[in-house]
Amino acid sequence: MSANRLRRHLVNLLTLLSLLLCMATAVLWARSYRGCDALVRPTAPGDRLCVTSEFGVVVVELEGPVRGAVLPGWEYFQSPLPRRWPVRAGLLGFEAYRGGVTHFVRLPPSALHGLALPHWCLVLAFAALPARWLVARRRQARSRRRSQAGLCAGCGYDLRASPAMCPECGQIPPESRRRGGFVG
Repeated sequence: MSANRLRRHLVNLLTLLSLLLCMATAVLWARSYRGCDALVRPTAPGDRLCVTSEFGVVVVELEGPVRGAVLPGWEYFQSPLPRRWPVRAGLLGFEAYRGGVTHFVRLPPSALHGLALPHWCLVLAFAALPARWLVARRRQARSRRRSQAGLCAGCGYDLRASPAMCPECGQIPPESRRRGGFVG
């Protein structure tokens, strides 16, 4: 397989993956206003990585280890659910923050670092490759239709009077190149 063909296959595969991620992000975006989807993974003993989709944003948080021992007894926490309400939002929904998080035990707060990205930004980013692919396919189809109709593939000028070269844009039609009919 040639390098150019392999590259084309790789770009097509990345485009398909990008389209699937775009659609999945759009579904998460719609779901984020009805509930909170969360993925939590320990990164080290006591640390954890948390990715949530809520209120139109994807939030990535890295929480430091919990320090201290759980103390006996009862304690009351006022905690509205979902946990990011009221939503703090930076410019256009982006936010980077640092702080602490208190668990439902009597311990000192753990360090917390977070980043919030609006779903619309992710949808646009994931839609870029599929949009590029679609525009390229439309251009190819338009060029093919023009060539079959005897028009210049580039600008659409009627080439019946000058089949060797387009007088409008200077493009040499593929048929002329194959025949060797144009001498510059």
